[in-house]
Amino acid sequence: MNTKMVSMILGILLVANMFLVAGVTIKDVTSTPDEVEPGEVFDVSIEIQNTHDFDIENVRVKLMLTEEEVEVNAFGVAETEGKNVPFAPYQASSEKFLEDLDSDEKEDFKFKLIALPDTASGVYKVPVEITYEDADAKVYTKNEIISVIVNSDPELKVSLVDSVILIKGQENTFSVKLVNSGLADVKFVYVNAREVSGMRYVSEKEQYIGDVDSDDFDSVEFTVYIEEGASNSIRLPLTLKFRDATNKEFTQSKNVVLKVYTLEEARELGLVAKPSYKYPIGIGVVVVLYLGYRFNKKRKLKKLRGG
Repeated sequence: MNTKMVSMILGILLVANMFLVAGVTIKDVTSTPDEVEPGEVFDVSIEIQNTHDFDIENVRVKLMLTEEEVEVNAFGVAETEGKNVPFAPYQASSEKFLEDLDSDEKEDFKFKLIALPDTASGVYKVPVEITYEDADAKVYTKNEIISVIVNSDPELKVSLVDSVILIKGQENTFSVKLVNSGLADVKFVYVNAREVSGMRYVSEKEQYIGDVDSDDFDSVEFTVYIEEGASNSIRLPLTLKFRDATNKEFTQSKNVVLKVYTLEEARELGLVAKPSYKYPIGIGVVVVLYLGYRFNKKRKLKKLRGG
């Protein structure tokens, strides 16, 4: 048998083997809940269908929570390195077994998992290994990929930075602090300040912050002119726009309250320093003494000249 014929037979066998393996298919995958929070227990159901025209036996479905990566070193030897998927079996196994699955039949393989507490938000690929046997006890293996979304609702809190003193009839600058108190990072954060009575903006009303990681904060600064007739308490509405790690868009409405004073009220309450008259009075005394000295000096000179 020549080499060409051997290659042809091997090719036919390879295609036939691929056809047999492709005959077992993942038809559906559900995760409950749809999006998993870090540290949360969740269920994964994988629906397997036997699309062969014959029955199969000893069906095993395994979640590869430790993914083996194969690399070839300089000597041509394959080396494996474990790469962990951020999920673990919860009070159950990561492997399920079924004795037989008839042709064109479906079966759900259910797993209970837990997301590791420090899992970052995102979409995670979980390798799935499916093995089964035909009637002649020949073993086939098929590898598939399913995905699990880890995410939690963002929680942004706003507050004024420090105790800013805002004075009527003047330009004032204040900063708004944004704290990400949720478990998920947020990105592309915009802060839009609304128009309010008695105040007009000198700076831009819409400010861009960017990314704010979980358990982190950032701030944005506004410069405004507060009119003399403004209220002593101004409720400032803010609109926050941002996206989470899965690129889902969010819009949230927040409020901060600005305490506003007249200059006289602020001085009386000790919020701003009262003007000091000590130095102007001292300077005035020096000027008066100097002018008196010059006047007396001129008068004496006039007398000496006989004027």
